[in-house]
Amino acid sequence: MTHKHFHIADRIWRRRIKSLSEKDREKLERVRAALSLAADVSRSDVFLLTPGEGDQFCVAIHAQPHSMASLYGTSPVGRCYHRHERRWLGAAVANGLRSQRVVSMSPEQGPEVRQQVWPIFDARKKPMAAMAVYTNAIERERHRRRDPAFQRALSRFLNLVAEGMIDGAENLPPFREQDGIVFVDHAARYRYLSGQANNIYRRLGYLDDLRGRTLDEVAAGDLELVQRAWNNKQCVFSEETVRRRILLRRVAPLLGPPDLSFGERVQFWRKHPHRYGALILVTDATETRRKAQELRVKGMMLKEMHHRVKNNLQMLVSIMRIQARRAQTEEARQLLQDAIHRILSMSVIHESLSEGEGDALNLADVIRRILAHLQQSTVGPGQDIRIGLVHADDVILPTNKATICALVVNELMLNAIEHGFDKRIQGQVWVYLYDRGEQVEFRIVDNGLGLPNGFSFESESSLGLDIVRTLVHDDLKGEIELTSRPGGGTQAVVCFPNISGGQS
Repeated sequence: MTHKHFHIADRIWRRRIKSLSEKDREKLERVRAALSLAADVSRSDVFLLTPGEGDQFCVAIHAQPHSMASLYGTSPVGRCYHRHERRWLGAAVANGLRSQRVVSMSPEQGPEVRQQVWPIFDARKKPMAAMAVYTNAIERERHRRRDPAFQRALSRFLNLVAEGMIDGAENLPPFREQDGIVFVDHAARYRYLSGQANNIYRRLGYLDDLRGRTLDEVAAGDLELVQRAWNNKQCVFSEETVRRRILLRRVAPLLGPPDLSFGERVQFWRKHPHRYGALILVTDATETRRKAQELRVKGMMLKEMHHRVKNNLQMLVSIMRIQARRAQTEEARQLLQDAIHRILSMSVIHESLSEGEGDALNLADVIRRILAHLQQSTVGPGQDIRIGLVHADDVILPTNKATICALVVNELMLNAIEHGFDKRIQGQVWVYLYDRGEQVEFRIVDNGLGLPNGFSFESESSLGLDIVRTLVHDDLKGEIELTSRPGGGTQAVVCFPNISGGQS
């Protein structure tokens, strides 16, 4: 079970369970699997402690609650203590003594914390580990004010966790602060509903107090789930639509003899001695799913819009190509051709967005598409000019930044092909993309004619270079350097601050 709220000291854990019998290993694995659920339901930090070397005991597992903030900024998993440092914890691990106390903690953990310890016994009734539950003062006070039936149910639940009798908990999704909790007794009657649970059932149309009513009186499907959990003696998860509300329900059966009066014991206990009750953790996921569906629909609409924009741009390119063939002068033909390439570079962005997810793009993928377009459209049939992306780190950028980079790459590539290989039939143009951490760098290198003598990039005036300067300096907030290579050819280096895909 992997989870960001579930920390395991693998070395300690593997060494500990290796020395146990198969039956004891299975029990300890069930305890481990239920710790996260125990932390959520008790709204506490829960630890599994195992014996270490000599008189030490070690923190093997730490389950942090999803239902509230953890007491610990840094998990103490892997830390080992001598018994004299934590005598009361050591007593639980070594001697099997259950204990509870309230102590003052460090400023980081709050003024007071209730510490409860359950020893975990092996098949020979010897302590092999311990479960410790740390609860802050606010939650302790909240729990004190809850219904006594729920207080007893929570105590029974934690005891069952320590006994390895909560099975299937690893298959349940996390229980969070906005979710509701319900306690059902041995006779399938509602005995306790938290405030969140009451609100959820009111949204289903049950406005009266449900406490004391049986589950079969409430047509919400709870009875079937609880019966299944009791019969299978393991946790149950269900996602169903009830009265147009999407409910996520996790049922943890509480096994063992119920708390009964003498008369009740005669009538009921002999039939079902294993039913103490059940906990139902309920989530109303209606609004969350509705918003997720709306986002999916909007995402599909955006992808369709980008697809149509790409098609419109390609139609525009087709019209401009017809105009270029009818142009009266070579200068007009070249201007139209340059405009076509600029439109195609923007079309690449819309094509990528119509196929991808989100509003961020991988710059390497964008550059690959641009180079493929240029290879097909700018290299003449009699030329052997090879274009390629030699090195490409994954650089994720917002779409506006990726569009600017696409235009810059397009202009520099056109400049390299048109001016670097004038009257040449062979050549190479290579592109390199680097993620430098705080900087993004791409290089365009060719083995063409090189720059003319006395060339100065800042003073040179042409539409293409003016576009590049403006985009790099003003939009990317970066720098560009254009130089001749010692062995012949030109190198363009563009550097700009690295902006994550989550920013605009």
